[in-house]
Amino acid sequence: MLKEFKNVKTEYLPDTEVVIDDKKYLIHGVINGEDILVETDNKYPKLKEVIKKSPERINDGCPFQNECGGCRFMHVNYEYEKKLKQKFLTDLFKPFSLGEIKFNGMDNPYNYRNKCQMTYKLSKSKKVVAGLYEEYSHNIVTVSNCMLQSEKANEVIQVLNKVLTKNKITPYDEKTRTGIIRHVYIRYGFNSKQLMLVIVTNGEFFPGRNNVIKDLNKENLGITTIVQNYNSRDTSIVLGDKERILYGPGYIYEYVSNYKFKISPKSFFQINTNGMNLIYNKAIEYAKIKKTDIVIDAYCGVGTISIFASKYAKKVIGVELNKNAIIDAKINAKINNISNIEFLADDATNFMTHLAKAKEHIDVVIMDPPRDGSTKQFIDAIGYLKPRRVIYVSCDPKTLKRDLYLFSDNDYIIKHIEGVDMFPRTQHIESFAILERDTEVDELEALVRKNNTKKYNENKIKYIPKADIEMMKNDKYEAKGYINNKKKKY
Repeated sequence: MLKEFKNVKTEYLPDTEVVIDDKKYLIHGVINGEDILVETDNKYPKLKEVIKKSPERINDGCPFQNECGGCRFMHVNYEYEKKLKQKFLTDLFKPFSLGEIKFNGMDNPYNYRNKCQMTYKLSKSKKVVAGLYEEYSHNIVTVSNCMLQSEKANEVIQVLNKVLTKNKITPYDEKTRTGIIRHVYIRYGFNSKQLMLVIVTNGEFFPGRNNVIKDLNKENLGITTIVQNYNSRDTSIVLGDKERILYGPGYIYEYVSNYKFKISPKSFFQINTNGMNLIYNKAIEYAKIKKTDIVIDAYCGVGTISIFASKYAKKVIGVELNKNAIIDAKINAKINNISNIEFLADDATNFMTHLAKAKEHIDVVIMDPPRDGSTKQFIDAIGYLKPRRVIYVSCDPKTLKRDLYLFSDNDYIIKHIEGVDMFPRTQHIESFAILERDTEVDELEALVRKNNTKKYNENKIKYIPKADIEMMKNDKYEAKGYINNKKKKY
């Protein structure tokens, strides 16, 4: 059954809320002001037809958008998408009184992903095909040419599908938990032209793998290395814990700016190489690092920002929980002939808490946490350490906003926020914030200490402790007896 809705309204996302049989549903793929027809017979009603189209609508978007649901802006022109994202950031950060937030788009919003992953199934004609999960389900939508993945990755996947079909490699079935091939995972170096193919199998057993490798090499696809990853768990997580190198070295290299980086299957590396180059260079520029500075790079991954910052600092300390990433980070520093970086495998919050308790001197902190953002304990530790500047790179503006309030509580001033379209055609936005220590607070506290009094100027600032001392009780270093009583010299 079809139902018409006129002059639909949307906010940032191109979704509109409709009411069908007294229930509310979100309809994707619309533009503000359009008239639409909605198919109501399905469990989740979907857009059937646009009766009155917006001038911002394009006709050459992704044919899989309505089924896959991953790319929310494929039906609008890119200039309009950038305006929506800029307005979203400006409205979101309005409480910080920064005016209109600058937003940097990409020269080409398509085929930018240097990392892609797809899931396998059998088609109706019994061919092995790859696809993406349909929204709200685990149904696999066959996708022959993803418009966000690199063109090279699309080419390799199409050939791999044929090779797997030829060699009768059966896809994994989630219901029966049988079958061999689960996922394909590709990392591509846009600048190095190196390509890593990871074939994820349901356990170590991979019959016919030698024939698969042989057939792939015959196609001259330029594959640098092939890795088999084992994942027999009942999970939607793509990569398992164990792997085996089937061809090549098991890693690739990529060049960003003037630096060379080693990338392993599980290493964190930004998915948009050009966007990464843009945002990291901007972050370093705003950091205003001096030759005498000690810089912390928290959540450092394979050391990308650390290496960018090392050129300007006395010393950089990169901290990352993923031990494999730290191994790669140390190699990356070595291959770029950089000696003023120390990489540590540790939880960033725990590490910063320990530095605060040891009263170490830090000048600049650069942080690039996961989508969930940082922690109060991490930010309180920065309040104790008092670096003069913090650069916060974020892949979720909402968690960035939440954390900026915590920084304000620790006497940091938000000087600048800027957005970068690291993920064009999707709802996600990369942004970064520049924070500076409020020196007026430090001067007032010094005066209070000097006079040994709690008096303060009520018109300017309240005398508030920098952070909750209870955080220090959670210091894992002390609990494990790792404390070195001799203060560390950098």
